[in-house]
Amino acid sequence: MKQRITTLQAIVIIVIAIVPSSLFYIPSFVIQIAKQDGWISVLLALAVSLLLAVVIGHVCMEGNRKPLLEWLQSRFGKLISTGLGLILCVYYFVASAVIVRQFTNFMSEQALMNTPMAMLAGIIVLVSVYIASQGIESLSRVIFVVFLFFMFSVGLNIILIWGQFDFNQFLPIFESPPADHMEAMLMPLGCLSEIAVLLLLVPYLETPTSSIKVAIWGTVISGTIFVCVSMVTIAVFGTKIIGAISYPAFAAIGTVEIGHFIERVDVLLISAWTASMFAQVSIFTFGFFQLTEQTFKLTPHFSHYAAGGVLILATALFAWPSNVVVAEFSYTTLTLYFLLNNYAICMLVWFGLHLTKHKATPSVEGL
Repeated sequence: MKQRITTLQAIVIIVIAIVPSSLFYIPSFVIQIAKQDGWISVLLALAVSLLLAVVIGHVCMEGNRKPLLEWLQSRFGKLISTGLGLILCVYYFVASAVIVRQFTNFMSEQALMNTPMAMLAGIIVLVSVYIASQGIESLSRVIFVVFLFFMFSVGLNIILIWGQFDFNQFLPIFESPPADHMEAMLMPLGCLSEIAVLLLLVPYLETPTSSIKVAIWGTVISGTIFVCVSMVTIAVFGTKIIGAISYPAFAAIGTVEIGHFIERVDVLLISAWTASMFAQVSIFTFGFFQLTEQTFKLTPHFSHYAAGGVLILATALFAWPSNVVVAEFSYTTLTLYFLLNNYAICMLVWFGLHLTKHKATPSVEGL
């Protein structure tokens, strides 16, 4: 029987595909450019992303519960669908490697300083590939539990840190010029573009017509988290010292203490965030395996997962010579890479679907 996921599970998968790794850089990026108006830049990015989410949702509804490349081939032909498959294979491979390296860097710098990076990255890849290999139903159940833990810990930490908020840090409002907002919008817009992972979830949705709902709610929840985290960072640190802090979102939570006997409440958030990072890597490795199977007509097998895991691990460890280079790549090239491989491709597919309406088949519920 074909595996199925509910609309709620699909929304949660979208949120976890977007949020965890984005918390590394978005607060610092938007605040350094738009200063105290950085949260407004994130709101603007969210508004634009909602429009694009509707487009992606409409594209997904054309899938009729068929695997992505199968229905693209029926509309565009084998050559174009194979080309798109290869592009997306590379995208999900690179995205998986980048997230693994970002996760490894954080753990080696903030928590497990004496543990070799190769061991950290190896554990991350091993766990993530195993989760991804269990299928979408198992993956969605794990991610849903992680999401609940993550949201609880974020909410709890924000409540505990409330007493340290300085709302004067937001003044004056609307001081940043439009050009700064447009520049600051790019990274959150690029991160929110990962809503395109919905294209791979279409065959598994219990309700195929819910694609637009999934896209919109996934974008709204993710964008709201970005806005809240950016506002918390501004309220605690202001705008002047952000550039000197490696991970400002986590540093803000790290200032929480309860009386004189409970310290490092941020450990709860980091634990939840660590679980969410494993889940995020699992989503992108799942996407990579799905696309390689569809593009090269492979069948699921241990050797496929093992080879893919080794390639992701090697790329994560050796593609970037230092942590500084990873950070520079994440702040610059990665955003453009996300925008081109998500929004740009989805817009081209949407345009192509309108040109090939005569080839469309009636919607079916699938098996």
